[in-house]
Amino acid sequence: MKSPFLLLVSFSLAASTITFAEDKPVTEKQVKVTYVAPEKFTDFTTSDFGEASEKDLKYLTELFTAHIESLAKQYLGKGERLEITFKDIDLAGRFEPERGPNWQNVRIYRDIAYPRMNFTFKLYGSDGQVQAEGERKLTDMNYNMNLHLPTTDPEYRYDKALLTDWMRSEFKKKKI
Repeated sequence: MKSPFLLLVSFSLAASTITFAEDKPVTEKQVKVTYVAPEKFTDFTTSDFGEASEKDLKYLTELFTAHIESLAKQYLGKGERLEITFKDIDLAGRFEPERGPNWQNVRIYRDIAYPRMNFTFKLYGSDGQVQAEGERKLTDMNYNMNLHLPTTDPEYRYDKALLTDWMRSEFKKKKI
């Protein structure tokens, strides 16, 4: 038989755990990003080994989702939520494996291979009502001529810059 002291300690721990869980605020994520059939996107892969692998898709979706989440912290107001649904992505540059061995993982950035994105979005206000929505088809045909800072993040910087420019122009009034 357990001692009364151990039972009392067990009940105390359970009660404090329940109280602690109730004290935590329940919050929704500020951004929800969805990718509709990313394996069929025009160019959404990290190498030229045919179709995008599960590893490619996981890596790229996490990378772009994290970028959008960081932008949302800058451009969305308190309590606002953003939902983005990507329909197609064509990353900047192309693979040119015909250049020789081991070139299948190297993106060549030429003027003709500019970044493109097609998505829909909904912005919800702090009251839960839709404040703005629409479909956007973003392109940057001059991406090779623009200076995209910071250059300390070279990974898909042209594609991230496309999203950054859109967020800045679409939600500029939100920046305080």
